[in-house]
Parts: sequence; structure tokens; C-alpha cells
Amino acid sequence: MYVDTSVMVKLFVAEPDSELCEAIVSGTTLVSSRLLYCELRSAILGKVSRGVIPAGLGTEVWQEFERRIVAQKIRFLALDGMIVQDATELLNELHPKVSLRALDALHLATYLSAEVGPLFTKDVRMLRAAEQLGLPLAG
Repeated sequence: MYVDTSVMVKLFVAEPDSELCEAIVSGTTLVSSRLLYCELRSAILGKVSRGVIPAGLGTEVWQEFERRIVAQKIRFLALDGMIVQDATELLNELHPKVSLRALDALHLATYLSAEVGPLFTKDVRMLRAAEQLGLPLAG
């Protein structure tokens, strides 16, 4: 199953729909763009900076994320020039129906580059784009 950062954050930091997200991904290997590594770090540090979680919890969350990578419960797909080109084409294809952000387009292009099961996102723009593209969705 391909997950984006909006879901991965919920798997590591308690949010209102974290339990539902955990149930949906239970027992599956999670796949995402290598981009997620940086995005998740940014999201965790942002939560620490805003006082949403304490710094110690931020450190624990990051360590657990890295443990899951080592245990191969989370797998990354490469982000290369072809993915960037495909993401740009998605932006063109979806405009003006969906105003997709660059990083979301990169996630979608990465997803489309591999056979990894359904796409799982909680991001409204990504959901609208996936629906426009007829992609299988989890959750």
C-alpha cells in the first residue's frame, strides 16, 4: 500500500483518525516516495515547534520510524528525473480541476511508477487528484 505523509504522520503521532489509519494499514508493508523521509521529519519538527508534542516524543517518533525502515516495514521508491517529469505532466493534466501542490504531484507520480496496491492519503487535494485519475484508494 502506498502512503503519503498525511497518513504517515497519523501512524506515528496521535491524531483524531490515527486509530482508523492504523487499522487500514495493519499487516501491510508501507511504500512511499523517498520524499516522505524529509516530509515526515519536517512534520514532526513542526509539531514540536508548535508545542503539539514534546521534543522527547518527537525524538522517539523519529527513532521508531527509522526502526520500521530498517525492519523493512516501510519501503521507499526512488525519486528521479522521470518522476519529476511525470509529476509536471500530472500538474498540467489535472489543472484547473485540481490545484495540486508540487510535492503531492511527486507522490502521485511515484505511486503511478510502481505496482504497490491502493493509494492511502488523507490530503484533500491528493484525494481529488486520485479520483480524477481513477486510482484505487484505501480507506
